[in-house]
Amino acid sequence: MHYLSDYQTFNSTQELNANVDAHLKNNAFSLNDTDSAALNTIARYAVKFAGAAHLKATTLAKLIDKSEKTARRIVNKLAELGIIEKVATMRKVNGGKGANILRVLPFKQNELRATRNDQSTLSNREEREMPTETKTQTTKNENEPFNSINLSKNNVLDTSVIPSQALKSSLPSEIYDAMERYFDAEGIYKYYGILLRAKRSIHNDIIIEDNATPFVETFFNAILKYKQRKLHSLENYLYRAWQTTTSQVLRQNASVEPSPVPDYDWLNS
Repeated sequence: MHYLSDYQTFNSTQELNANVDAHLKNNAFSLNDTDSAALNTIARYAVKFAGAAHLKATTLAKLIDKSEKTARRIVNKLAELGIIEKVATMRKVNGGKGANILRVLPFKQNELRATRNDQSTLSNREEREMPTETKTQTTKNENEPFNSINLSKNNVLDTSVIPSQALKSSLPSEIYDAMERYFDAEGIYKYYGILLRAKRSIHNDIIIEDNATPFVETFFNAILKYKQRKLHSLENYLYRAWQTTTSQVLRQNASVEPSPVPDYDWLNS
């Protein structure tokens, strides 16, 4: 019996494909095109023993036409999201670590896994990294590693450090002040990008600076829900919530549009 048969997670290729599709739909706002391509590639190599593939990072990198560093980062991201599981192996001859066995997890198992993460690993990170809303905040070192809630560096700059002052001067002050309570510069950069994409998907002409309050309120509401462990993905929730906020702002602005001034007939007055 082949060793990978002990690690397969599905009974058929059709079942594997259905679960991969479910993962992609459920994480539509967390996975970029490269992440999705990597997951589909892993799934293609996990057909024979449905759900299990022994795939080197170098091989995956070549298949998706990215660097080995990027391939490893994507695999870690998929594992953090509960989409795949990495199983460490040892080399038989020389010893030492071998290529990981990658297991595509069933979608329902992914939901259970995420719930456990909310109650254990991520809750520990949340308590350690996410300050409560107080006026006194710990000064952040701009060069320290980026940490945040359920957030990896996958969708932000890989190596560059974003200067906090540059962000502060370019973002609406209300938005920056709200996000700065919970995230360092890279986190602010990422979540403000989510805000812009959400707004643009509804109406690109809404000016955040002129309508900052509802967007800030939506952000704080999302943070509260996440701290109460009511959210699986802060990113996905904020994207949809900010879309709703944009629609509400659009309707509100339309309702207060000034009425046109009627032409006055000076000749007949």
